[in-house]
Amino acid sequence: MKFSVSQISDIIQMAWDDQTDFSHITKIYNIDEGEVKKIMKKNIKNKSYKIWRERISRRSAQKSQLKGKENA
Repeated sequence: MKFSVSQISDIIQMAWDDQTDFSHITKIYNIDEGEVKKIMKKNIKNKSYKIWRERISRRSAQKSQLKGKENA
């Protein structure tokens, strides 16, 4: 799928924001988490991408822990 420069910028901004889930990006742009990761990797610096992936991984782990506590 081809996106304009402004759409790519918007996707990056939403992905970088801690308050935005991948599901929200999917609803707007009809792309999955893997596509968001590809866009991020292609359009931001390598070091920034690594930092972002670490943040996303931690955020996912925290959400999993919270869900486990809710079900207990």
